[in-house]
Amino acid sequence: MWQSILTNFGVGLISAAVLLLFEPRFRRVVTDTFNTATAGVKAEVQEAYRADLDERLGPLSERIDALYDAKLSEQHALATDLANDFTHDRVSHTLREADKAAALFGRSLRVQAENEPGKLHVSLELRTYYRPDAWFRQQRHGAVEEPDEDLMVVAHTQGGKHSSEVTWEPGADFSTVAIELATELNAKRARRLAQKIDWESVINRFENGIKVALDASHGTAGALNIDGALVEVAGPDSAPWYLTDAGLYYPARDWSLKSASFVTADTGRESGSPSFPDLDKPSWADPKEWEYMISRARSHNDIW
Repeated sequence: MWQSILTNFGVGLISAAVLLLFEPRFRRVVTDTFNTATAGVKAEVQEAYRADLDERLGPLSERIDALYDAKLSEQHALATDLANDFTHDRVSHTLREADKAAALFGRSLRVQAENEPGKLHVSLELRTYYRPDAWFRQQRHGAVEEPDEDLMVVAHTQGGKHSSEVTWEPGADFSTVAIELATELNAKRARRLAQKIDWESVINRFENGIKVALDASHGTAGALNIDGALVEVAGPDSAPWYLTDAGLYYPARDWSLKSASFVTADTGRESGSPSFPDLDKPSWADPKEWEYMISRARSHNDIW
């Protein structure tokens, strides 16, 4: 009997919550009514329903804070342990959600794959496209179709002058993708098959790069002071460079350069010859790292 009474009481509270949830006076009335209605009920039953009542009538600020914390935890989990769960579905989902959070530029990320910058870099890219007949089907049936997606693994060699790419098919193990890419590079004489890529380091750099991008985008405690959506991470793991659509960043020295510094206002697009301002290399910067990152920054800003 008491269970029935308490159940009906709870349903009534839910119905009234929309109008009266934020009224402290109502909260006191409900509490008094609850105490009267449950007089004589077992203590453990009262406690269970009181906990449920407190949750329903909790302050709005607390419930909003809880939603903030839940969302941040959800975002943090995107890249957590990604290197040990490097599957098509997990990587695609991570790129997609990181892009929604404005953490990554164009649902892609490029990382360095060799000790020497410019020698070999690898990108994960989630590309969106529509099938050729999608427009005609839309005209005939009136329904807007969702675009298809391809998860691409792209290798950039010789300072970005050459590239090879492989489509990572759903369900395929990454080891298959890795050997296909190595074979493609060998066929283009960009990198010999015997020159094995250290994929463990590359995959860890993808995980770390996405974590840095998400933390910076959300402004979490301890996040690097990086603005914009992340494009590329290069340099040594102990002190990497970060290129975003907002600029170039070297957190190890608390140094940054905004994107407007890379290309002049008049990029010379009509003549096909973009104009690059002179930039002084900081005394502490490694010459090869500086040359590569400035080249990438100019190329990215000229394109976009």
